[in-house]
Amino acid sequence: MYATQKLRALIALTAMLTVGLQVWADGGRGECPLVEIVPERLPDLNIPRYSHYAFYSPQGELTVVGGHTRGFVPTATAEYLKDGQWHVLPMVYNHDSGVCVPLRSGKVLLAGGYEKNLGVGQTLEVEMYDPESHAFSGFGCLDKKRTHVSGVELKNGQVVISGNWYNDDDIAVWQGGMYFETVKPASVPRSAPYLFPVADDDVLVVSGGHDNYGKPAEAAIVDRLKGDAFRVPLLEEWHPMLIHRQPWPDACMVGDAAKDDYAYLFPVVNDSGQVAIVQVRDTLFSLFPTTCPIPMKNEFGGVKWYSQVVTDRERQRAYMRGENDDETKDYLLVIDYAQHPATMVCYYSDHRRGMSGTPPLLMPDGNLVVTGGMDAQSTNFDPSGEVWIYPVVSAESAHEACAVGTFWRHYWLPLAAVGLFILLIYAFVFLRHRRRQLASAAQLDVPSAGVSEPSADSTEPLLDAESNKLLVQRLIRIMEDDSIFLRSGLKLTDIAVALDTNSRYISESIKQSTGMSVSQFVNKYRVAYAQQLMLSDPDKKLHAVATESGFANDKALVRAFRDFTSMTPTEWKASQSGK
Repeated sequence: MYATQKLRALIALTAMLTVGLQVWADGGRGECPLVEIVPERLPDLNIPRYSHYAFYSPQGELTVVGGHTRGFVPTATAEYLKDGQWHVLPMVYNHDSGVCVPLRSGKVLLAGGYEKNLGVGQTLEVEMYDPESHAFSGFGCLDKKRTHVSGVELKNGQVVISGNWYNDDDIAVWQGGMYFETVKPASVPRSAPYLFPVADDDVLVVSGGHDNYGKPAEAAIVDRLKGDAFRVPLLEEWHPMLIHRQPWPDACMVGDAAKDDYAYLFPVVNDSGQVAIVQVRDTLFSLFPTTCPIPMKNEFGGVKWYSQVVTDRERQRAYMRGENDDETKDYLLVIDYAQHPATMVCYYSDHRRGMSGTPPLLMPDGNLVVTGGMDAQSTNFDPSGEVWIYPVVSAESAHEACAVGTFWRHYWLPLAAVGLFILLIYAFVFLRHRRRQLASAAQLDVPSAGVSEPSADSTEPLLDAESNKLLVQRLIRIMEDDSIFLRSGLKLTDIAVALDTNSRYISESIKQSTGMSVSQFVNKYRVAYAQQLMLSDPDKKLHAVATESGFANDKALVRAFRDFTSMTPTEWKASQSGK
């Protein structure tokens, strides 16, 4: 076990140094390193949708509300994910491209949206969602019919909204009653503007790219709730990137409102098509410095960036989504904004259908999730119901490699010597580990991994009782000492390679000794490990328990728990509370 841990640590360090060398080399050319990431699929939504909102409730439930479904028909439904399943809820009104404002009370305010199918008209309706009771209640109306509207709750409890689509625009507030009230006109009309709080009772209103009739907005004019509008010269050259649905300001914040540090990031583009990031702090706007330009092309072709910036303040990283021109690759730009200038890594994966138009949502564990959406293969008339996780936390070595790459540019010669020394140690440990495996395999009179598998209808005898016993002992040892069962996607062939034998011997030995199949044998260890995690950290989310225990997703964990305990994980945890 100890040798295996050392081996894994050396492999991780070697991988980090390898990517660091790539960053060093790319940095010399002014390029952003390109690193592959493999998204993980969650259960599909019951109702495919687009132009909806997604958020996490105070109870930790991933929730989607509103939007439109197939046929470009608004859907007055919501769904929340619990115990590996999506549960559908009825809403009072449709909110397709409306506004969704999570409140500090834990409830969620929903308002406006398209009035009819095909994105026609606007609505006045306002309702409240209570995540604790999973209930929606209609209670009021807007100051005017609105869609493509943005909203934010200020520290003083007011909810401020602005923006509209094919209707007049202004700035309005809600102070807890039945109605929103218009407080001042917008200096220039906007569709889905950014709202950036800059004080307990003040907010900036910044263009989201379009005016209220789909034409380029006069982006350099910025409104504020308190005080006069002002002009930002930077936004005459760098225009806010067109975003049809803006995030809550908290989602793109890099400051700390508790310390009255109001700072945010948002994407901009110039006339040549180059994308960059602007930081706004109070009323000061500036280009955010990065070690290299945001990539607009790579080995797969041109790059299109289409999402707002989403920040993880705990890890001090920011994210943007994009795709290549022919929509065969998805991109996730990761910006380490704690560095000055900020380092960047561009993750890529094969394109997932319907994922282009939906903004990413930061999960409680620091990963990103994308729910539903549309693209060239999935239009407004045929949105997707797929849900994908981008495991950015488990890929953190790439970010560490950026720092390593920067360091290498200054100290490459001595570090190259250190890297070579580490590689030699890694080779020594690997060869030593391999010799021990071969020596252990020699204790059994069975074919090695290099021998072809016996055919299913083979008449040759399988292992004798003594050899079977020794093989099972070795199998238990790699489960308990090496914890091989924690590998997500573990296959029988992986176990066979680890034991230097063939798959059929392992299957037969497990069946003779335990009466289980291979998958049942592995899941028994995974369930036991999951039980330990749930007891040691009762607040750990079910998805985190599943992935850390080696399961592919929540559903697989729930199914295995039922097989071995006749209970769901939640029921089992409740049964242990009194012990």
